Formats: sequence, C-alpha cells, structure tokens
Amino acid sequence: MPRPFPTRPRLADHVLARRHITGGEAVIVLHDQRTGRLIQLGPREWGLLAAADGTRDLDGVILAARREGAHARVDAFRGFLEQLHGADLLADGTPDDSDAEGHAEASSSDLPAVPDSLPASRPLDILADFSLHCDGSGSCCRIYASVIFGPVEAARARALFPEIQGGGDRHERVFLPDHGSAPTGGSAVTIVDGRCAYLGESGHCSIHARAGGAAKPIGCNLFPASFLDDGERVAVSASVECACILASVGRPGGSPLIPAEARLRGDLDPSVFVASLPARLAVTGTTSADRAAIRAWSRRITALPAPLDVAQTLWSLATTLEERGLDADPSPCFQAPHPIDLALVLPWIGALAHRAARRVREDAVWRSERDLARLASSWIADAAEGLLSSNAVSLPASAPASEAFYLRAALQGYKLFSDLPLTLALRDRAVRLLVARALPEVFARVGATDPACAHPLALVEAMLRGHGLDAYVHDVDG
Repeated sequence: MPRPFPTRPRLADHVLARRHITGGEAVIVLHDQRTGRLIQLGPREWGLLAAADGTRDLDGVILAARREGAHARVDAFRGFLEQLHGADLLADGTPDDSDAEGHAEASSSDLPAVPDSLPASRPLDILADFSLHCDGSGSCCRIYASVIFGPVEAARARALFPEIQGGGDRHERVFLPDHGSAPTGGSAVTIVDGRCAYLGESGHCSIHARAGGAAKPIGCNLFPASFLDDGERVAVSASVECACILASVGRPGGSPLIPAEARLRGDLDPSVFVASLPARLAVTGTTSADRAAIRAWSRRITALPAPLDVAQTLWSLATTLEERGLDADPSPCFQAPHPIDLALVLPWIGALAHRAARRVREDAVWRSERDLARLASSWIADAAEGLLSSNAVSLPASAPASEAFYLRAALQGYKLFSDLPLTLALRDRAVRLLVARALPEVFARVGATDPACAHPLALVEAMLRGHGLDAYVHDVDG
C-alpha cells in the first residue's frame, strides 16, 4: 500500500544532499543510500527543498523558501515533491516525530550497531608497528564524497575563512545537513572540483595552516584510525584509504594513530565513533558464528606469518570456510594457497567493471574533469575491463608489504565483517587486490601522475567504500 503524501515533508534521513562546485557552477546531488541512485538538483530546487525541514506544510515551505529567494508555484513544487515521494526519498515531520520509524529501520540494519555506551575502562587494542607520515598531497581531502564538520568546527572554519562560498555570512552557503534536509548535528562541507572547500591549492588544509591541527574537524584529525568494540576491547586500526598510509608502512617516527597516552575508551574524545561487533555474524550464506568464535578466528589468522600471495590466500580462506567452517586449519591458505579459479573470479571482476563504468557515466554529467573521484572511477573501470579481456588474474603483487599490511589492518579492525557473509567479504577483498595490481598499467597508459596513484590499493579502497562501488558484490552473477 503506497505511503500517504507527507503533510510536513522533509528529505528522508537515508538521503544525503551534497553541494558540488564544478567549473564555478553549483549543483546539489542527492544520494539515495538505499538504492545508490543519484539525483541532480539546481540551487533553486535545493532552496525549496531545504525549506522542507519537517516543520512546515506545503504552503509554509513555499513561504519560507520565498524569504530565502527561492520562488515556485505551489502546484509545481508539489509535483516536484511528489516525484521525490514516489522514489521514497521523503519523510513526514521532524526527525523527532519519526523516532519510532527510525528505530525500526535501525534494528533491521545490517551495519554494526552503535552501543548506547561503553565502559570508560574498556581497553584499547591499537594496531602495532604503525605510525603515519602524511605526504601533504591532500589525497584524502580530494577523494571522499563527504567531509563532516561539527557545529563548533563549522563555525570556526567560517570565521577563519568568511570568504569561502560566502560562509562568513551564512552557514548554509558552505554547509548542508549531514543527512536529510532537517538540521543535523554534523554538516557536510561544499566540495569544489572534488576537493573539500577548505583544502588549499597547495594540497594542504587551510584550516590547519592558519589555526593548527586541533582546529580541523575531529574526523580529519582521527583519520585514518577506526574504532570497533569486539566485546572485550576496542580494536583501533587504520583504514587503508590514502596513499600516505601505505607509504608509511615500515617507516618509524611518524604520528601515532591516536594520542600515545590513550589506553582506555575513557581516554578518547566522547564524540569518537566506536562501532560494535554484532553478537552474531554470517560466515557463509547459510551459517553464522557468535562474537567469541569470530574473535578467536581473527586472532588465529592474525598470528600466522604473512602470506605469499594475499589475494590467493583470501580466496582460499573463503573456500576453506565454505567446506570446513571456522574451525578448519587456515595455515595451508597462507603457506600454499591455490591459484584463483578464473571461471569463478571473472563474474566478480565483471560486476565491478560494470558498476564502475556506470559511475563514470554518472560522474561525467556533474563532476569536474579535475575531480579525483571521477578519474579514479574511470581508472578502476579500465583496470577491471583489462583483467576481463586478458584473463590475467594471476598478476603478481607489486607491493607485497603493502598487501600484507592491508590484511593485517583489516583483521585488526574486523573490517572483513559487515553486511556480507565472511566468505563473500574475503572474495571481495581478493578482487580489490587484483584490480589494484592492474592499475599501474592503466596509469602508465593514460599518463596519470596524481600522488594518489602511488599506492593503487588505497585508491581502490577509498573508492569502493567512500563512493559505493562496494555494492558491486550484490551484482555478481555466479
């Protein structure tokens, strides 16, 4: 039964609105997190939609939008909203009014739940033997679809640089809600030609340069650290999504992942997001295991020597889990993994090639030619197509130390556990490694010299998680 048209409409919380400046022109892109669909709006349409914050009926939205200079006829605006409603992009009332619906959606989510609270005494288990050497090229500030500022952080940035997008006068000129169209605690900064609006042309953060590192958003200061409570400890790991992370492998003397004095959850800023490992997780499509078994398996894998070929090891681990379960001895997968079966892996690579090519077509409509995300989508699509056409999935690892660290960081942070069964997640990671190995040939062919290309695996990781290309797994046929 269709849902009634909202009496006090607002953009639903599963929709992310992001402002992009491309070649000096503004465009608002709505990202539907449920379907991956993108909808492009002009500033006038967004001016109307921004007034639909769940507190006003249709006439009230029109009046509020007019006060801000956005004009439209009531019937035309209702038609616009009906299109969004038909695509399940609208909600009714303020987020507080929709709490019951929101909790119901959260309870059915496949993502790790956020615990209400963690004991301040929960120990931190920090990824060993890693410190960060930032290369200053701003790759992480140029690759993500969202950079989120808290209220104080946004106000500070606007005060430091009032001229940027006119943000000194109006918050909404440089920031949009983190999600939906109602006010949110976090705000997404405008992206200019694929870059955070506060990233200087030199590749350095202008906020950091003027006011010091502590003035940056907490997410920027914490990057690349990730935090996950496994029921016994908070595992602190690194997200391998920037070239400087892999460039730091084996180099002493850099910055610690988190402050050196932090040893317990209570030593971290209370606003630090700590995900939680669910009580039960899928291992295969038909089997699951409790959190204690998952902890034991992860630690057993971590204790093994670095594999000879990480991609083959991951694929072999998936097969072993399907055949013999979590209790099977994983060491043969590390010492003598079987070659990846060409017939089995090609559908995976084909699905990623198709998903990346679709993103290339979508990005060409509104992303700048300078946009690193647009370029990276095309490089990944080319690399995957190259693997398909050559059937060359046995490429050797050109950076074995980086791949070994990638696996170690994933195991430390439980990054193989998400909404996918573990066997699918292992194969997904193997495919990412194969595509990353194929990227240098693409870079050489197109003459790519961006600093982000120095470590292709980090580029693949950032694009798959940060831009939704990881959904290719659901498209695999076979």
